[in-house]
Amino acid sequence: MNYSAMIQNRRSVHAFREKEVPSEAIGQLRSYYEKTCPRLVPEIATELIVLDKDAQPALESSAGYNQFLIGAPHYLLLMSAPHSYAAINAGYMMEDLVLKLTELDIDTCWMTFTDSDKIKKALSLATPLEVAAIVAFGYGEKTARKLRLNILSMSQIDVRAEQQYYAPKKGVHDLVHMGSWSNQSGLDEMMDFYDDMLWQSFYAASLSPSYLNRQPYGFLVQDHSIYLVQQEDAYTDNLDAALDLGIVMLHFSAVASQWVGQVRWELSPAAPDGLPEGLRSAAVYHM
Repeated sequence: MNYSAMIQNRRSVHAFREKEVPSEAIGQLRSYYEKTCPRLVPEIATELIVLDKDAQPALESSAGYNQFLIGAPHYLLLMSAPHSYAAINAGYMMEDLVLKLTELDIDTCWMTFTDSDKIKKALSLATPLEVAAIVAFGYGEKTARKLRLNILSMSQIDVRAEQQYYAPKKGVHDLVHMGSWSNQSGLDEMMDFYDDMLWQSFYAASLSPSYLNRQPYGFLVQDHSIYLVQQEDAYTDNLDAALDLGIVMLHFSAVASQWVGQVRWELSPAAPDGLPEGLRSAAVYHM
């Protein structure tokens, strides 16, 4: 898969046509999940469930996009064994499946939920695994303009029509810090030294979808290591924050791996120097 292209081509749509995805494409997705889809934490047992539109009534009161269910011809449920890193791993894996669907010219929308047991009961799922991530997929309705909703606070909402879909809320220079937090001095020189690998990887990370487009994270580059730093956010709960971290790690590592081979993240490393209160180190990649 050409990750750079798929990350820029992916579309999050909130209205789907009734057209069903061909069984051949769903078969390709299942095969990809079984044989190719990368795992951030391979020892966590997972299962992929594909649902059709008949599942909508069961999901109506338990899942949605910002509490509103997106009607779609199909839904993906990623089930996971309980684990402290289950949600981060699910975000990493499910976003890779989203990019595979993008490669198949199929549109997607991440869904939010709060109660795995409620969803399992509604769908009559008899499994010890828990619901870890949900994505609606199908063929999106065509729209004249693409809107980006940036919720700065509940009283300050910026709705912006984008000329290009892949304009991020926060760009590379907003997300990446050098040596200490809030310092960008030397960033361009470092990325030039690595011959575009880091620029492409950070750019891919800046395009990561996040809950309400909040992007509550950043990167701190220190001593040949890249720390993914989680920021506290009043509007992002623990589950969505963990999914967001998995997604941004997938975007970064998928593109970086095309340059340097497999990228391995170390989860929950010791905090680097110069990290302000309210921020924590979620993962580190040693260059």
